[in-house]
Amino acid sequence: MNKGISGILGKVDIKRDLYKFTLIIEMVVIFITFQMLTDGLFMTTRNLSNLLMQGVTCSMISITMMLVIVSTNADLSAGVVLGFMGTTAAQLQVAYHFAATWSIASVLLIGLLIGLWHGYWIAYKKLPAFIVTLASQLIVRGFTLAVGQGRSIGPMDDAFSVLGRGTLPSFFVTDSNFNDTSLILVCAVILVYICYSIYVRNNLIKGKGEVSGILAFILKLIFVSIAIFVVSSPMVFYNGLSYAVLLLILVAAIFHFVVKNTSFGRHVFAIGGNTEAARLSGINIEWTIMLIYILHTLVTAIAAIIFLGRVGQATPSAGVSFEFTAITGCVVGGTSILGGRGNVIGAVIGTMLMAALDNGMSLMNLGPEYQYIIKGLALMLAIAMDVLSQHRKS
Repeated sequence: MNKGISGILGKVDIKRDLYKFTLIIEMVVIFITFQMLTDGLFMTTRNLSNLLMQGVTCSMISITMMLVIVSTNADLSAGVVLGFMGTTAAQLQVAYHFAATWSIASVLLIGLLIGLWHGYWIAYKKLPAFIVTLASQLIVRGFTLAVGQGRSIGPMDDAFSVLGRGTLPSFFVTDSNFNDTSLILVCAVILVYICYSIYVRNNLIKGKGEVSGILAFILKLIFVSIAIFVVSSPMVFYNGLSYAVLLLILVAAIFHFVVKNTSFGRHVFAIGGNTEAARLSGINIEWTIMLIYILHTLVTAIAAIIFLGRVGQATPSAGVSFEFTAITGCVVGGTSILGGRGNVIGAVIGTMLMAALDNGMSLMNLGPEYQYIIKGLALMLAIAMDVLSQHRKS
């Protein structure tokens, strides 16, 4: 009887399962706490929709920041680089009347060049990533002030802003905030997720791999499907899914696939786990790290385009501390600051949690001094918990 139940439910590992749901537990606690402290304002459809929009930029950066951290490297310049890219794009469009396409291409080119710069010094010249990116932070900040002359530049034209503020059009219902196109898309995503999960499970069974029991599998499908609908519902029922959120989902899905199913992804984790062992196994350490930084700055460029499109103008202080939000989100989402462990989905969710923290504190009208203290403590706590857990395992 017990074996039959075990076969249906699958193996139960309380510590493992609790770890998997840590982020969800944290999210529930944060949302309920702010809902009470803000007298119900936090979980309104409008605020949750705004929260998703606000969290997109740093969540985008966190996708590849995870790869940087997993490989035991660092990037302290991502926020300032984002600000510089935005200032350059705004200057090109406002002062020199570049089309949105050419402005975006210029931002991506800057991202490529900065990635090559970081990769050259860190991967091939063996300089500490902390020092290289800290130096870049100062250099790029200087370029930002030089290009923008220390002033705000804008507004951006509609063709550029659509990537940051645009939403899917509603095909059938046009007289309310409800967006039918978004609902259809969300249902399609849930269906694809269910079919893909069944496909993966069947392949594991054919290959005699370990799978969970059928009941546990069904419960997981139901739970994740409900989670996808709940997370997307604020936008479905308030003007529709934004192009920025869809772009975040697309980039996250691509990198999730890359990390899980390509040799590059395996090489990144091998380098983070044991660099010398990775080198002895034939992995090109230098090229892999170079590629990590190139991809990271290109994704940061996409984040810059989204951010500039949303706010509508470039400012000298744009992007400041974004890298710390992304780093904190990565660690909260399960990325080890000591390298060798991390996942894309956890990094995105963790960074969205940090955005929720920002949003909730703003609704409570907390002063900036308290917000800085709380965010600093959150970063310290996340890193401390990660390091202590690694020490216990050792």
